[in-house]
Amino acid sequence: MRSPHFLLVGNGPYSNRGCEAIVRGTMAILRREFGEELRVVLATFETPDTVARQAAQETDPRITHVALSSKPIGRWSFPWWSRHFTRPFLRKPRSFAMLDPFCQDAICALQIGGDNYTLDYGLPQEFMRLDEYLRQRGVPVILWGASIGPFDAAPDFAPKMFTHLRALRGILVRESDSGDYLKQHGIEANVHSVSDPAFVMEPVEPRDSRAMPAGAIGLNLSPMMAKYVTHGDLEAWVRLSAEIVRNILATARRDVLLIPHVTWAQNDDHEFLRKVAQACPAIAGVRPYCLGDELSAAETKWVISRCAVFAGARTHSTIAAISSAVPTLSLAYSRKARGLNQDIFGSQEFCLQPLEITPATIAERIADLRARSGAIVKHLTDALPGIRQGALEAGNILRHLAESK
Repeated sequence: MRSPHFLLVGNGPYSNRGCEAIVRGTMAILRREFGEELRVVLATFETPDTVARQAAQETDPRITHVALSSKPIGRWSFPWWSRHFTRPFLRKPRSFAMLDPFCQDAICALQIGGDNYTLDYGLPQEFMRLDEYLRQRGVPVILWGASIGPFDAAPDFAPKMFTHLRALRGILVRESDSGDYLKQHGIEANVHSVSDPAFVMEPVEPRDSRAMPAGAIGLNLSPMMAKYVTHGDLEAWVRLSAEIVRNILATARRDVLLIPHVTWAQNDDHEFLRKVAQACPAIAGVRPYCLGDELSAAETKWVISRCAVFAGARTHSTIAAISSAVPTLSLAYSRKARGLNQDIFGSQEFCLQPLEITPATIAERIADLRARSGAIVKHLTDALPGIRQGALEAGNILRHLAESK
């Protein structure tokens, strides 16, 4: 009998540590449910050169990497806009023929992109086309650990999206906001509530960990936030971020560790945070340190786990912190961060919206996290077993979905 075979599709490259964290957590869930002998094909929307480099550095022998692109398509480039915002008949369809050799014995395909089925990055038409391509080849498609919608800003597109979602074998949502939204639009029968798979990714200590400060204030800021905070002015966002760091240094009197979580060439936290650090001199013996860009998702989680408190813009940087029971402030711009906080804390108390992001406000919230650290750590420590079980339960749900007709 051949070992179980799954397709993981729709994800970005490991240079987005959140994308890698989803893969690592998913592999832990699949191994627990289906055994060590499973096989996984990870099909990434990246060029063959990028995927080949990723494959060469892969640490999991059960993963085979496949590229879903033939040439670079940078986010916000003309081809990117064309694929996301023009009507299908005006553009040349992408071929997914490279997946054909892997479709024959695949149990199912998991769409693991997390927030692909929202409008955060434009209309998700490319992912819908991929779903249809796989279904036509007899491969059931399941949205895995996903955030869904809202699609109110695209009223002509929304009905097509809802029809598409109803036809999928299963939709595993990672926060209740998405489940409630789907229910409001009559989509319930194929919807299941789980936790984000990254909650079960284990941290890994980096080789040169002795050089990394422990007990620092961890901070992840991304260039992407410029769109929401400074109307797209990146230099203004660098200046504001530097002021945020200076305020934290002055009030907390503790080192600030700037932690990149995405290092794509066109959307690079590390380059952005390096500029922020350069603009912040030491204050009263404390200073900002910028973590390098070479750590894996699991190694980055280990670093985050040693922070006294953490504030992050990238959702999976906050998941790394929360799953390590570190008091965490989310700097949110989307449903996924708000939903995560509502489910875990029962409120938006530890979640700042873009218009609330000011140097004074962030410094105040971090001071509050430190003052209430004991109670927050206890809350997270009590909640995490159930959250992790919610991620692992996805494996059992998947088995039932895969066996259904």
